[in-house]
Amino acid sequence: MLFIQTLWTNPVYFCMVCLIVTFSVCVHEYFHAQAAVWEGDYTLQDHLTLNPMKQMGLMSLVMMAFFGIAWGGVPVDRSLLRRRWSMLLVSAAGPFANFILFLAGAVLLGLCSRIPLPEGNEKAMLLQFLSLFGIYNFVLLVFNLIPAPGLDGWQILASIFPKLNTISSEAVKGFMLFVILLAFFAVNFIFILGSVMVNIIAWLIAGTGAA
Repeated sequence: MLFIQTLWTNPVYFCMVCLIVTFSVCVHEYFHAQAAVWEGDYTLQDHLTLNPMKQMGLMSLVMMAFFGIAWGGVPVDRSLLRRRWSMLLVSAAGPFANFILFLAGAVLLGLCSRIPLPEGNEKAMLLQFLSLFGIYNFVLLVFNLIPAPGLDGWQILASIFPKLNTISSEAVKGFMLFVILLAFFAVNFIFILGSVMVNIIAWLIAGTGAA
């Protein structure tokens, strides 16, 4: 089923996911750009924005609406980076952003669950939004750390082990296909794991408040 069909079957969920993923991808790319600027690539100052048209582009937004798949991109000029580990810091900045957003969603879920808000659809929608916010950022964190070419995990590894950059293009393509297929079949498990992690943190926060 196409993701856009959710717009008719569950419009609230559709809007929540689109908003969460778009915002999270933009923050992810903003962190990449900010780290790159700090490390010397001042050409990316125009990427210090949360504008989805700048960080994601029209095609990514259309794919998000129709298929639930989105991406972003910051064109880092490696030649402008100052230090040996600059690319490592730039690559790690994006997943770090998703880690922060994942924690924020889980903590806010725990806090809101113990605050005496009026019961009803509004509270249920708020808790659902925070839960989805944490889960989707956990998924983005894990997916981006996959060591496949084109993803942050590969850039992080290549920064630590530069010889990875000398691997033949055919071998890289084959490895990337294998890892992407593995991630595709494991995506449900990643969502389940994300849900478990969010709920554990929220339960700990709520329990701490109750104590």
